[in-house]
Amino acid sequence: MEYEKFISHFPEMISKALVSYVTDTVLTQSRYLFIRTSKVAKGIQSAYCTHCQKQHFPDIKLKHKQDAKVKCPHCKSMCEVRAAGLGRSRMVDKAVLVWYEKSIIDPQAITARVIDVRRDYSGSYLDVKTEYCSSHQYLFLPGSSTFFTYGKQAKSVHSAFDRYFSGYGNYPKFMSTANIRRAVKGTPFQYSTWETYTKYKNHRYVTDMTEFFDMAARYPCVEYLTKSGFDNLVWAKLYKDATYGAVNWRGKNLQKVLRLDKAELKELRQSGLRLTALQLRFYQRFRSKGLPVSLEDAKLLGDLHVGQENYLYKTACEFAPEATVLKYLLKQLQKEHYTSEYRGLYSVLNDWRDYRGQCEQLGMSLKEDRYLLPNDLHREHAKLTKRIRIKRDEEVDRQIKSRLAKLKKYEFHHNGLLIRAAESSEELFEEGKALKHCVGGYANRYAAGEMLLLVIRRASDPDKPFYTMEVREHKVMQCRGLNNKSMTTEVNEFVDQFIAKKLLNKKRTRVEVTQLHEGVAV
Repeated sequence: MEYEKFISHFPEMISKALVSYVTDTVLTQSRYLFIRTSKVAKGIQSAYCTHCQKQHFPDIKLKHKQDAKVKCPHCKSMCEVRAAGLGRSRMVDKAVLVWYEKSIIDPQAITARVIDVRRDYSGSYLDVKTEYCSSHQYLFLPGSSTFFTYGKQAKSVHSAFDRYFSGYGNYPKFMSTANIRRAVKGTPFQYSTWETYTKYKNHRYVTDMTEFFDMAARYPCVEYLTKSGFDNLVWAKLYKDATYGAVNWRGKNLQKVLRLDKAELKELRQSGLRLTALQLRFYQRFRSKGLPVSLEDAKLLGDLHVGQENYLYKTACEFAPEATVLKYLLKQLQKEHYTSEYRGLYSVLNDWRDYRGQCEQLGMSLKEDRYLLPNDLHREHAKLTKRIRIKRDEEVDRQIKSRLAKLKKYEFHHNGLLIRAAESSEELFEEGKALKHCVGGYANRYAAGEMLLLVIRRASDPDKPFYTMEVREHKVMQCRGLNNKSMTTEVNEFVDQFIAKKLLNKKRTRVEVTQLHEGVAV
């Protein structure tokens, strides 16, 4: 779109409503009483109000930058006190706001301007004017959006608040729902359910709503997704989370948008479940394969399509048909051990992989269901761990001890916890025994330098096993506690500090943490 055609939708003059909003809301803190003491009549103090531009003589002597604000007797504004004779070279108040209006040439369209406003007191304070600067303008029409920034059309619509007014030099930001309500009234955007998306999880975050109206303009389904209770899918899009193809944003009705048939959509509505985009995609894919997957199953198994879960799931499917694997996973997820808040799908998949490896090591044929699909995976895993636990080996100990000097650099203390390298195979065996996991089985690889095994202790009880961590190539692979328990909030915070202090260096600005929050069986 040509800029001349684009800008014709906007009013040429700043409206009285905008001036009022800036004065009474955006820059309401930019009101000062500049005080001056007369050199002729000693002790007589005058005060000039920058809001009403009138002078008065205070009854009580005022002080420069005093904590309490003072009310101007003329305009009743609460003002900060400043001494007129002191330097003000950097005294500039600034803020940014978004201002919505109806298009002046198309009754179906709305416009938005992100406006930088400021009041500069570095010169004379007697007649300071509010300066307005708008370099970011938006036009929203049913079916399309256009965004010009610094006079050039952007390839896509993005939030000017986020892109240009955040981070260093962060501006106070303002968005008025009353302003939006007036702008959208009588346009198709009045019913776009925009009110639902004005408040983000971070209560300090101020949205300019431009990315929402871009979505509402291009995807009419936003309205009926929200009204049908699927606003979490719209939120996912606004948060720029992956939606995994679960939503056909250009669909003409709810069935096509959610890629469900009439019966499936009815089931979803009646269930009251709020599926994430990932869980919805799981349900869509497996129902299309003819597999008997319910909505509740999708809630439990949705993560199978991403990350380590997806890799472990594909590995499991090499040993049994997909339907059998799904049924087995669902069965184990009902077991008490895996219903804990610290465990879930990843724990089942990972424990099952470890268990299959143990079976192969012990010569137990995985072609037999009694070995491949034990009734209680956690219990059988623990049994095999006990059977194959490596006994103390002098050569292994010698290799471990030869590494200890170099591994001292990983010692770390923080907030009542400490971490250090495991000192012997004996310690690893006792660690596994106390915490009921299989770290002892990794002694040989640790000794050979293939991995780093660290033990986490409470500083008040440094000899008692608490958590065990595996690090490979500066990546935290696993961190498990008693019964393969994943990290608590306390341990997670400690591990984050350890990573920052010990695993990052000048050449490495971030560290990959593999399933750190979900946990990996040790």
